[in-house]
Amino acid sequence: MLTPSVQAPFPMQWGFSTRLDEEADLPERKLNQIHRCGVVEATDAVVDADGLWTTQTGLRIGVRVADCVPILLAGPLTGGRPWAAALHAGWRGATGHGDPTPGGGILRRAVARYRSLGGDPATLAWALGPAILKCCFEVGDEVIAAARLDPAWDEELTSLGPSGKQHLDLHGFLTAQALDLGLSPVNDGSLAYCTGCRPDLLYSFRRGETTGRQWGWIEIG
Repeated sequence: MLTPSVQAPFPMQWGFSTRLDEEADLPERKLNQIHRCGVVEATDAVVDADGLWTTQTGLRIGVRVADCVPILLAGPLTGGRPWAAALHAGWRGATGHGDPTPGGGILRRAVARYRSLGGDPATLAWALGPAILKCCFEVGDEVIAAARLDPAWDEELTSLGPSGKQHLDLHGFLTAQALDLGLSPVNDGSLAYCTGCRPDLLYSFRRGETTGRQWGWIEIG
């Protein structure tokens, strides 16, 4: 298990699993992830969405990934009540591309929900987990075009790879969004392990592992 090394705002556990972790240590699956931007409050139901949030103590929530970026957020609401979220962000989730509802990418929507409940983004502890990094993430022109619509976009987030096609720094793109949203770099516990480069530790869909997944998970208390 990989654990972000940033001070939590309240008692909690969080981390990113690897292919070496036991199934018994992982959350109960509560999402049918559909590569969009829905962020919903966790209940006993399994829902079609790509993010969960909760204020419940002892409820472990998480997302499953095998190249996309798992994002964990934790911060206090008005009065100090704890709030936590787990998000699944591929390029569609990061950009909001193809989602029928307005609001930008999934990180922007999750932080907007936190604000609506009385939270201050500057107090959020946050971490991006293992994902396919720029070295391995070859994408089509439509991906870069979608990313360029985000106000946090910087041209340094893309470059030509060995084949002459664009590569996208999805981790860097989401980090730029986080800072644009007012999250503090001091509270960043991100772990930039590349799923494409670490077959010993991580699953990768692009490497042909169509069933194996790692988790990003978080639990208050």
